[in-house]
Amino acid sequence: MLIRGTSLIEKGKQVQDQDILIEENRIVEIGPDLKGDDEIIDARRMLAIPGLANCHTHLAMTLFRGYADDMELMPWLEEKIWPLEAKLTAEDIHWGVKLGCLEQIRSGITCYNDMYYFMDETAKATKEMGLRAVLSGVIFDMQPQLLDDVEPFIKRWKGDELITPAVGPHAVYTCSEETLLKSLDIAEKYDVMLHIHLSETKGEVESFTKEHGKSPVEFLDSIGFLSERVTAAHCVWLSSRDIKILAERKVNVAHCSISNQKLASGIAPLDQLQKAGANICLGTDGASSNNSLNLFQEMKTATIAQKCAHSRPNLFKAEEIWKMGTTNGYKALGFDIGLRKGALADLVLIDLGKPWFCPISNVLSHLIYSMSGGVDTTIVNGKILMKGGVIPGEEEILENAQERFLDLVSR
Repeated sequence: MLIRGTSLIEKGKQVQDQDILIEENRIVEIGPDLKGDDEIIDARRMLAIPGLANCHTHLAMTLFRGYADDMELMPWLEEKIWPLEAKLTAEDIHWGVKLGCLEQIRSGITCYNDMYYFMDETAKATKEMGLRAVLSGVIFDMQPQLLDDVEPFIKRWKGDELITPAVGPHAVYTCSEETLLKSLDIAEKYDVMLHIHLSETKGEVESFTKEHGKSPVEFLDSIGFLSERVTAAHCVWLSSRDIKILAERKVNVAHCSISNQKLASGIAPLDQLQKAGANICLGTDGASSNNSLNLFQEMKTATIAQKCAHSRPNLFKAEEIWKMGTTNGYKALGFDIGLRKGALADLVLIDLGKPWFCPISNVLSHLIYSMSGGVDTTIVNGKILMKGGVIPGEEEILENAQERFLDLVSR
């Protein structure tokens, strides 16, 4: 495959008239006037970017979009989300995941990190859609059988071209020390990632600290849980000591700005995390609390919230936020992605002929602050998932997802 005449971003600047040669699932060359005998994509007036990384989500919760708005986290979970989740079937998950993949493909997201139920169904649906994913079945003490499913799932999927299995203990307030240590043992045994919610709300942190005499971060550190294999979602309510620990242990922090603000959970101390050297990446969380799976929106909201919270308009410039949505995310998930020779061919073409890109003065700024659509082509693992805004099978997915939602809420 040869992508002809595209623009790229190099060191924050737009470079025009570049070709990208893809063979099998890798980028083999980037430069002007390349030769290729395979399929040619005319990308003049387009911008090529590496696919975005959504580092925390619950993809099948697209079926809950708009179902439980304007509530605080715990009432939202206990009164709305958990009762509905108890009714979920594998068929629901299948179409919820496909709907989520559809939205991510349209939003330029090529890889994602998911924690939820029915992970085999999630993996199958994701592969059918062609996206790359790290997947972990959620683990709760209140459903002890879920822990028994973790190792078989890892064995079934480890080594797959697109699916990377992981271990997903939900949080310190839903998992005992014993469960957390079992999760850690499995992750170390199979050398896979750990995915956990951490210090999301003030009430959660205060309650846990009062009971245990340690913050959630301090507690996890005391049992040897924290390392670079951990991606911790949210991390909103952190002490200076918590921040130091997360940075020293090289924990990946998945920041979910829109979800955290919509649930009024708070604004994470990204400036302090960045100063400490933590790897900050971005996640959308589920569409039940966001309510979309759009990392461009996430990038804009993240930087604006930080500027406002600290009264510093120069905080978190476009280049820094862009890195969180791309490079930092690939690091967290362990994927060799980027617009460079030898990298996995996971990339996106954006139509620059849209009003929000005009005038083309600072294209990276436009991506962060004014992007309102225009993803034209999405390629993952060297395969075209969307071209010219067309995704095969989209209508069927939308129809089935709507049917599953109506059936689910009527049970």
